[in-house]
Amino acid sequence: MKRAAIQYSGIGLILIAFSSTANAVSVNEITAKEAQGCNLIETLEVSDNSREKALNKLKKEAAETRADSILILDSSESRFRKPTLAGGIKTVNKVTLEAELYDCLQQNKRPDTSSGKKEKKKEKSIKERLEILQNLRDDDLITGEEYSQKKSEILQDL
Repeated sequence: MKRAAIQYSGIGLILIAFSSTANAVSVNEITAKEAQGCNLIETLEVSDNSREKALNKLKKEAAETRADSILILDSSESRFRKPTLAGGIKTVNKVTLEAELYDCLQQNKRPDTSSGKKEKKKEKSIKERLEILQNLRDDDLITGEEYSQKKSEILQDL
C-alpha cells in the first residue's frame, strides 16, 4: 500500500513538473531601444537575496502576465547585518530589480517590405527582357510581328 501511494505521488509530481514546463514561455531581457516597438504590460519591483533569484522571480511574473520580454530599469544591491537567534550576527544581501514587462510578439510580425524589392526586380527584368527582345529583332532572329507580339506580352506584365 505504501509503495502504491509513493508511486502515485511520484507520478503526480512528474505531471505537475511537466505541465509547468510545458506552459513556460521564453522570457528575454531586452534593451531600451528594443523595447520601443513593444507593448508595455506592467512595471514592477522584485527583491531577493541574489540577482539570479530576483531575475527568476521577474521571469515568473512575466510568464504569468503573458509578457515575453523584460527591460530592467534599475538594479540595486544592499548588504546589512542581522542578528540571529543564536546570538550571532549574519550579513544579508538584498538585490532589488525594477523592471518593465513587455509583449514584443507584434514586433516579430513585421510588415512584409520585400514587395518593393520584388517590384524593382520585376521592373529590371522587364527592362532586360525588352532589351533582349530588341537584340533578337536586330539580329533578325525574330520577325517584326513576333517582336511586337512579345513586346505587348511583356508590357502587360507591368
